[in-house]
Amino acid sequence: MKNFKKLNRKELEKINGAAGANCIGCPRNTTYGNGPTDAPCSAYHMLALRCKMCVIVSMECMDGGVS
Repeated sequence: MKNFKKLNRKELEKINGAAGANCIGCPRNTTYGNGPTDAPCSAYHMLALRCKMCVIVSMECMDGGVS
């Protein structure tokens, strides 16, 4: 197994599931949730699947909500 300190960015992306993610055209610096400065969860659900991997989202926006 490789030492994590020696992994390059591409190898880390593969481990974290971001390999192949294409964030071109996706919103930047936007957080989705119920906070006062957050974009609404409905806007998060309208994003393309590839963009959902590129943004920060609160647990309240996930299907099923928080229990």
